Amino acid sequence: MYLLPFAAGVFALLILPGPTNAILAMASQGLTAGRAIMLLGTVAAAYLAIVVPVSGLAGPFLHQHPLVAQGIKLASAAWVSYLALRLWGAGSSPIEVVTVRQLAITTLLNPKALIIGLTMMPPAGDVSATAATATLTFVVLFASSIWLSTGRIVLGSEKQMPLLARRCGSATLLVFSAVLTLSAF
Repeated sequence: MYLLPFAAGVFALLILPGPTNAILAMASQGLTAGRAIMLLGTVAAAYLAIVVPVSGLAGPFLHQHPLVAQGIKLASAAWVSYLALRLWGAGSSPIEVVTVRQLAITTLLNPKALIIGLTMMPPAGDVSATAATATLTFVVLFASSIWLSTGRIVLGSEKQMPLLARRCGSATLLVFSAVLTLSAF
């Protein structure tokens, strides 16, 4: 059956560090069960909102219009840079630094969604597309849970993000932004 290799490939891609995973790890500060469910649902919905249309409709368009694909990468890089700069300057207050909206936008702009939609998902009209979509959802939730747990272990249950964690997160996001910018050219 093709679903196991599909799931393994998607997991291998999604477990790698990236903008969404960095945001998830940082969002784990002061995490509650309700917030965890909201964050996981946000990531799954955002990935599906990109992967499903891309696999069925946008793939041929993006292959024919590489400038549009470059624009998407540059928009992603700009958003990740904004988050990095905001995180660098954020105070160490009990207010949560990462919002659900930021997580959603970051995931919507994540190039991993395009990679999955363009190269891994069966076309939308394919009989196996429904099973692949369900498998994708499960894998996204599983990989995202690992990153939330990792952030929780690193940051602890504190409601304040330590300065070192904020600066390391910010630097990581800046590196991702640079890589995205370079990959656009």
